[in-house]
Amino acid sequence: MVVLQALHSAAAAVKRNPILFVVAAAASLLQLPGALAQFAAPLVGGVISLGFSAVSLFVMPFLFGGLIGMANEALDGRTSFGTLVSEGKAHYLSILVVYFSLFAVNFVLGFVLVFGAIIGGVVVYTGGQSTALLVAIGTIALLGLLGYLVVAVTIQFFGHAIVVDDLDAVASIKRSAWCVRHNLLAVLGYTLLTAVGGAVFGLVGGLFSLLTSPASPGAAVPTSAPAASHLPVAVPSVGIAGTVGLVVVLVVATALFGGFFAAFSTAFYRAIRPGPA
Repeated sequence: MVVLQALHSAAAAVKRNPILFVVAAAASLLQLPGALAQFAAPLVGGVISLGFSAVSLFVMPFLFGGLIGMANEALDGRTSFGTLVSEGKAHYLSILVVYFSLFAVNFVLGFVLVFGAIIGGVVVYTGGQSTALLVAIGTIALLGLLGYLVVAVTIQFFGHAIVVDDLDAVASIKRSAWCVRHNLLAVLGYTLLTAVGGAVFGLVGGLFSLLTSPASPGAAVPTSAPAASHLPVAVPSVGIAGTVGLVVVLVVATALFGGFFAAFSTAFYRAIRPGPA
């Protein structure tokens, strides 16, 4: 019921305030240079992608805070770009602190999982028969993945707590955990719905990367590159015009998904957060 009410409120909010789609589109444009860097030489493309990723790490907290602030205002009436600026500036530092904390945790967790995978691969490649070792590595990897999912679900409302309730970084994580703990069924339904939506959106991004990759057959690749593709199916080259069209599709899809998700997630958080003492 809470999820359905949040969906209804979000639909009404974005209908009154299509400006939310504009901000979400602007955020997607920030990601495009890194995605299009694949057309450059591997080294140059890697440097460009890494550079824009670093820029995004510092810019996204501002856009995220501002967009949540606009969504919060849109649920009650009208919003504007002024709210984006004011809310983004007011809550930038708190969101940035959580962003860097999550980045550090993900880096450590990713390193552990990759290291475990390498050890497991070496054991199998060298003909090792240590079943106990493989089981231990698999268990650690599974527990690590499960732990990551639990943490991700528990703290997913930290940004809303910072913007909507004006909390600091630590208090926002505690508030998000409180909301999840006291609304498990509703949060489960919300998380599954957003996961499905994110998967569909991810397919759009994956298709963009696949069709614009210079490794696709018929695409512009160095003459020394092998003509055969490692993909199980032939992927057509879309050319410059096709790439422009795919960019437009990607930006529009990001705008629609991002704008509506901002309103939906904010409406859902407002419904499950604790009431006045």
